[in-house]
Amino acid sequence: MSSLTATFTRPHEATGSLPAPGPGRFLIVNDDAGLRLRLAELLAPKCVGATIDTCTREGAKALGPKLKEYHAAVAILDFGPQSTVDPLHLIPELRALARGLPVIVIGSQGNERSAVRALRSGAIDYWPLHTVEAGELAAVLQAAAAGEYRRSSTRAQSVSLTLPGFRVLKELARSPRAVLYLAESVELAEQVALKVHRHSDANAASREERERFTRECKLLGQVNHRGVADMYDFGVTDEFHWLAMEYFPCGSLKSRMQHPLSEAEVLNYVTQLGNALSAVHAAGIVHRDLKPSNIMLRADDAIALIDFGLARPALALSSVTNPNVRVGSPYYMAPEQIQGLPPDARCDLYALGIVFQELLTGKLPFAGQTVAEVLDQHRKARPPRLPGSLSRYQALLDRLLAKRPTERLASAEAFLGALGAARSSTANRSATP
Repeated sequence: MSSLTATFTRPHEATGSLPAPGPGRFLIVNDDAGLRLRLAELLAPKCVGATIDTCTREGAKALGPKLKEYHAAVAILDFGPQSTVDPLHLIPELRALARGLPVIVIGSQGNERSAVRALRSGAIDYWPLHTVEAGELAAVLQAAAAGEYRRSSTRAQSVSLTLPGFRVLKELARSPRAVLYLAESVELAEQVALKVHRHSDANAASREERERFTRECKLLGQVNHRGVADMYDFGVTDEFHWLAMEYFPCGSLKSRMQHPLSEAEVLNYVTQLGNALSAVHAAGIVHRDLKPSNIMLRADDAIALIDFGLARPALALSSVTNPNVRVGSPYYMAPEQIQGLPPDARCDLYALGIVFQELLTGKLPFAGQTVAEVLDQHRKARPPRLPGSLSRYQALLDRLLAKRPTERLASAEAFLGALGAARSSTANRSATP
């Protein structure tokens, strides 16, 4: 048995006596020894002092009652067409041996349906294999070690929200004024993402805000494009606005950026973004908050835009110019937004330029120690130059990131045309003898 920060146990050794209790004891299950040990190595620095054992599927079942000694299990399951048996059969088998054992599924070749089925089989969470982030996974495991998942089989029992027509399953994310839940729609009989934006005071539910929210929801519902998340329903109560939309178990582009991206992948994503923005702008909508965490991924690597600012007021001059208040997403804000001017399609193209540069280089073009420093760079600083191998995209980025909207590319269609020209010039140079 080798030892790093965590203890890695070979499959046949997992049936023996278990080590002394520690800060946490977790089991990784997969028939590929290299894959499960690699995951254990990634988790070890994030779970200091924990015991991480690994074994095959059969080895896990052979543990029998000893499974109860583990705080959680991570099952890496293959959902590919070559699978001869349903990989999810493992989940109820493990939970039958150790009632209440929290099981996290990491899916290879899975899709949205795989995630839904995994959660219905009793898993507490699901990640596509290519989006796994060790820190986030470690946080879930440590929560299990602290007993969070021992008290109930799902997170639903700890959620107090009640909304007719939906059964809330668990909380996915939280911001100061909004909470995103995973819920099941009674009408659709499928899982949806339910965003709830609570009113901060009685004035928040003004007639003007209700009308704006309803108007923008209806506009967005008219955008029939795969690059925009499907919206199923929305409503306003005395306490909150709510929006039910497509659920994305594959996560966001921000999560995908934790892993290296090839140039081809970057061009694929920004081309899809250009097409999505073209459809959105044609419907008279400005996104206003384009950033990687608002760009979701489907199982086939298709993108879908979410969070169009429907549940919050437009940015106000006093908000964005106050260095002590952080409103919106300062790393992706166009200079005219910072000045408090009404945003139009060109502010979305500026944000697209920020995302494009970040995808190409792995770094934001404008950063700083404070929000005020970041905003000042948006207004004054020249974006950093691309490395020589990517210099063919520099002129395009310069036009996207122009400080004055009048000097910027005017439309998503113009961006797509310029991107196509940059790609063609590269292909022509490659073909030249």
